[in-house]
Amino acid sequence: MPVTPPVTPPVTLPARPQASSAGTAVPAPPPYRWRVALLLVRPLARAIDWGPLVVVAAFTTGLVSLVEYGQALAGGDALVLMRVCGTLLGAAAAFGLVDAMSADLGAAAVPRWVRQALRCLLPGGAAIAIWLAAFSSLLTRLPEGALFPVGDLLIEAGVCLGIALAAAATAVRFAPGRQAAMAAVVVQLAMVLGTILLPEQVRLWPPTCGFGYWDQAHLFWLAMLPLPYLWLTIAGRDLRR
Repeated sequence: MPVTPPVTPPVTLPARPQASSAGTAVPAPPPYRWRVALLLVRPLARAIDWGPLVVVAAFTTGLVSLVEYGQALAGGDALVLMRVCGTLLGAAAAFGLVDAMSADLGAAAVPRWVRQALRCLLPGGAAIAIWLAAFSSLLTRLPEGALFPVGDLLIEAGVCLGIALAAAATAVRFAPGRQAAMAAVVVQLAMVLGTILLPEQVRLWPPTCGFGYWDQAHLFWLAMLPLPYLWLTIAGRDLRR
């Protein structure tokens, strides 16, 4: 008795963008865009200027390892180290938005904001990973019972990183390459230094964990955290809209 082979159901591939009669590309459907976005990760990772982040990572490693080498590290000194590392890592991550592929590509299959999001996630994620590694290393050198809350310090670092990325996303609209990244670094450092110069009553960088106005300062940092990323979202919009 003949056996009927199983029927394979048809596979529907995601639609590709088609060009209209006027030469304007018709936007691709979301599933296709996200597949293309994932395919962009490798070329973007190659295009990004990782040099500044590598240099800052090496500096951070040396700073965390060599300061008061072989001795217990005071909590206040550890705070300063982590804040310096967070600021510098954020500035280095800004160079991820200004490589040769950062210009608007016209009728691309993936919207500009998706490309910019990937361009922020790659160096930004690396910067946070390096910061967490430095934090873990410092924990092993603190005295017994020292307060060193990762959440509050990570919020500080997140604000610094967001300012640098948002400033770079804005500057790259007006200047190409490292000029835009350097402008972002200047903006970030100016804003950080501005907070250091505030009166002691409203100082945002308490010298030790659990200090009198520690909770109030970090409530402010938490409230400020969404602002640079909102700025980043607006700056990453398509240049043609």
